Amino acid sequence: MTSKDFSRVAEGTLEGPLGGNRTAALDPLATDRFAAWTLTAAFLFVLCADTLLGVVFRPYLDGGTGDTTVWDVLLLVLGRSPDRLPLDSWEPMMTAFTWLREHGRGNVYDAVFFTQHVKFQYPLTSLLVMEALSAVGLLHLRIYALINLLMVVATIGGMALLMRDLAQRMGFDRAVRGGVSQLTLAALGAVAALCFYPVVKAFAVGQIQVWLNAAFVFATLFYLRNQRALAGALLGASTLIKPQMSLFLIWALLRREWGFAIGWAAVVVPGFAAACLLYGFGPSLHYLDVLSFLGQHGESYYSNQTVNGLLHRLLHNGPNLMSTSNGDTEWRGSAFAPYHPLVHVATLVSGVAFVLFGLLWRIRNGGRQPIASFLVAGTCFTIGTPIAWVPHYGVLLPVCAYLLFVLIDRTRKDRGLGKLLLLGASFAILSNDFFHPLSELADTSFNILQSYLFFTALMLLHLLVTTAETPKPARPS
Repeated sequence: MTSKDFSRVAEGTLEGPLGGNRTAALDPLATDRFAAWTLTAAFLFVLCADTLLGVVFRPYLDGGTGDTTVWDVLLLVLGRSPDRLPLDSWEPMMTAFTWLREHGRGNVYDAVFFTQHVKFQYPLTSLLVMEALSAVGLLHLRIYALINLLMVVATIGGMALLMRDLAQRMGFDRAVRGGVSQLTLAALGAVAALCFYPVVKAFAVGQIQVWLNAAFVFATLFYLRNQRALAGALLGASTLIKPQMSLFLIWALLRREWGFAIGWAAVVVPGFAAACLLYGFGPSLHYLDVLSFLGQHGESYYSNQTVNGLLHRLLHNGPNLMSTSNGDTEWRGSAFAPYHPLVHVATLVSGVAFVLFGLLWRIRNGGRQPIASFLVAGTCFTIGTPIAWVPHYGVLLPVCAYLLFVLIDRTRKDRGLGKLLLLGASFAILSNDFFHPLSELADTSFNILQSYLFFTALMLLHLLVTTAETPKPARPS
């Protein structure tokens, strides 16, 4: 079985032992044993990589900077230190929400983003969450932190289910048929989510991105199950907070995924209408001014893992670190990188290229798209933005899960471990924080290495494209 067959299995177009006709497979026992042992090895690898790098070497990797794990923040949520709870998304959203409550309909972006220099970079539809919490008397930072914790738990559960479904739909159902194998598979997905640095970082800093990461995991699961409307609805909900997910509507329409598009619209249209009703149509459109500003400037801070951030740092155009070697504050959360025409043009060109690739890859397959196309789109829509912080790369977690099964079979068939080992190395990199040691390179021409997360995402995109071959139409039965 080749990686082409895996893609056809995900679509249900493959005939034979993995498709509709369950005939005898070539050496099925050897295949099952290889798959079972490889999945067990993957589980042990995830545990060892996170234990070694995340625990033993943690003082050397994060520099002892404080609350960087789920456990750290969980202690704050359950303890009596609300003043230390992370505020990354809460603070700007609450500032905008309070301003609108006090001033009514008005240009909140001009007042908060451009005048007060508070980075409220979300559409007004994102404040519907605050409205709902306020309506039931739960608009409190601790409640927000607890919801974020529940979203992490949901991500863990979603990955456990996704691993099981991938195994069943991609030809590994016999290899993981036993109770112990099923438990190992679920544990692999759960532990991988708990060890995945973008997921953990989103929770540790209090980003609402933790909601979007959970939504993408379940959207992947529903898309794999052919429940397109549910997948579209989840990404529609994500669009209300993160507008770049609206590109999935175009992606779906190009492939005539009508159920997906309907599910997306069923969430976005009422959400946008509610925001216009509460805050006005004009103020909602003022968000375009913010998007234009972000596209022209971007962020030079090392956590911005995009072409924009990479070029700003290479050109030393704007602050790179939170503080200098003598402790002086360098990067400020209220400022952006200075405008640079070269960075602006490169950001625009690369963004268009990534978006077009995500939209058009595998567009001509008779409307029968594998899950690989969905994952390529999610990866490209993330990489192609001017600003993509570390937590935004939580979309790569389902990508790693899908590639694991594809590459296990490819390794058994071709007797080549190269790409499977490359996936393992990529996951180990994505599961740990290497920014602190690399900060020593901030003022040198080697600061390109600070974009290691960006390059790892490109590597996973390469693996997706090169291992998931275009499926052929199913032969007549």
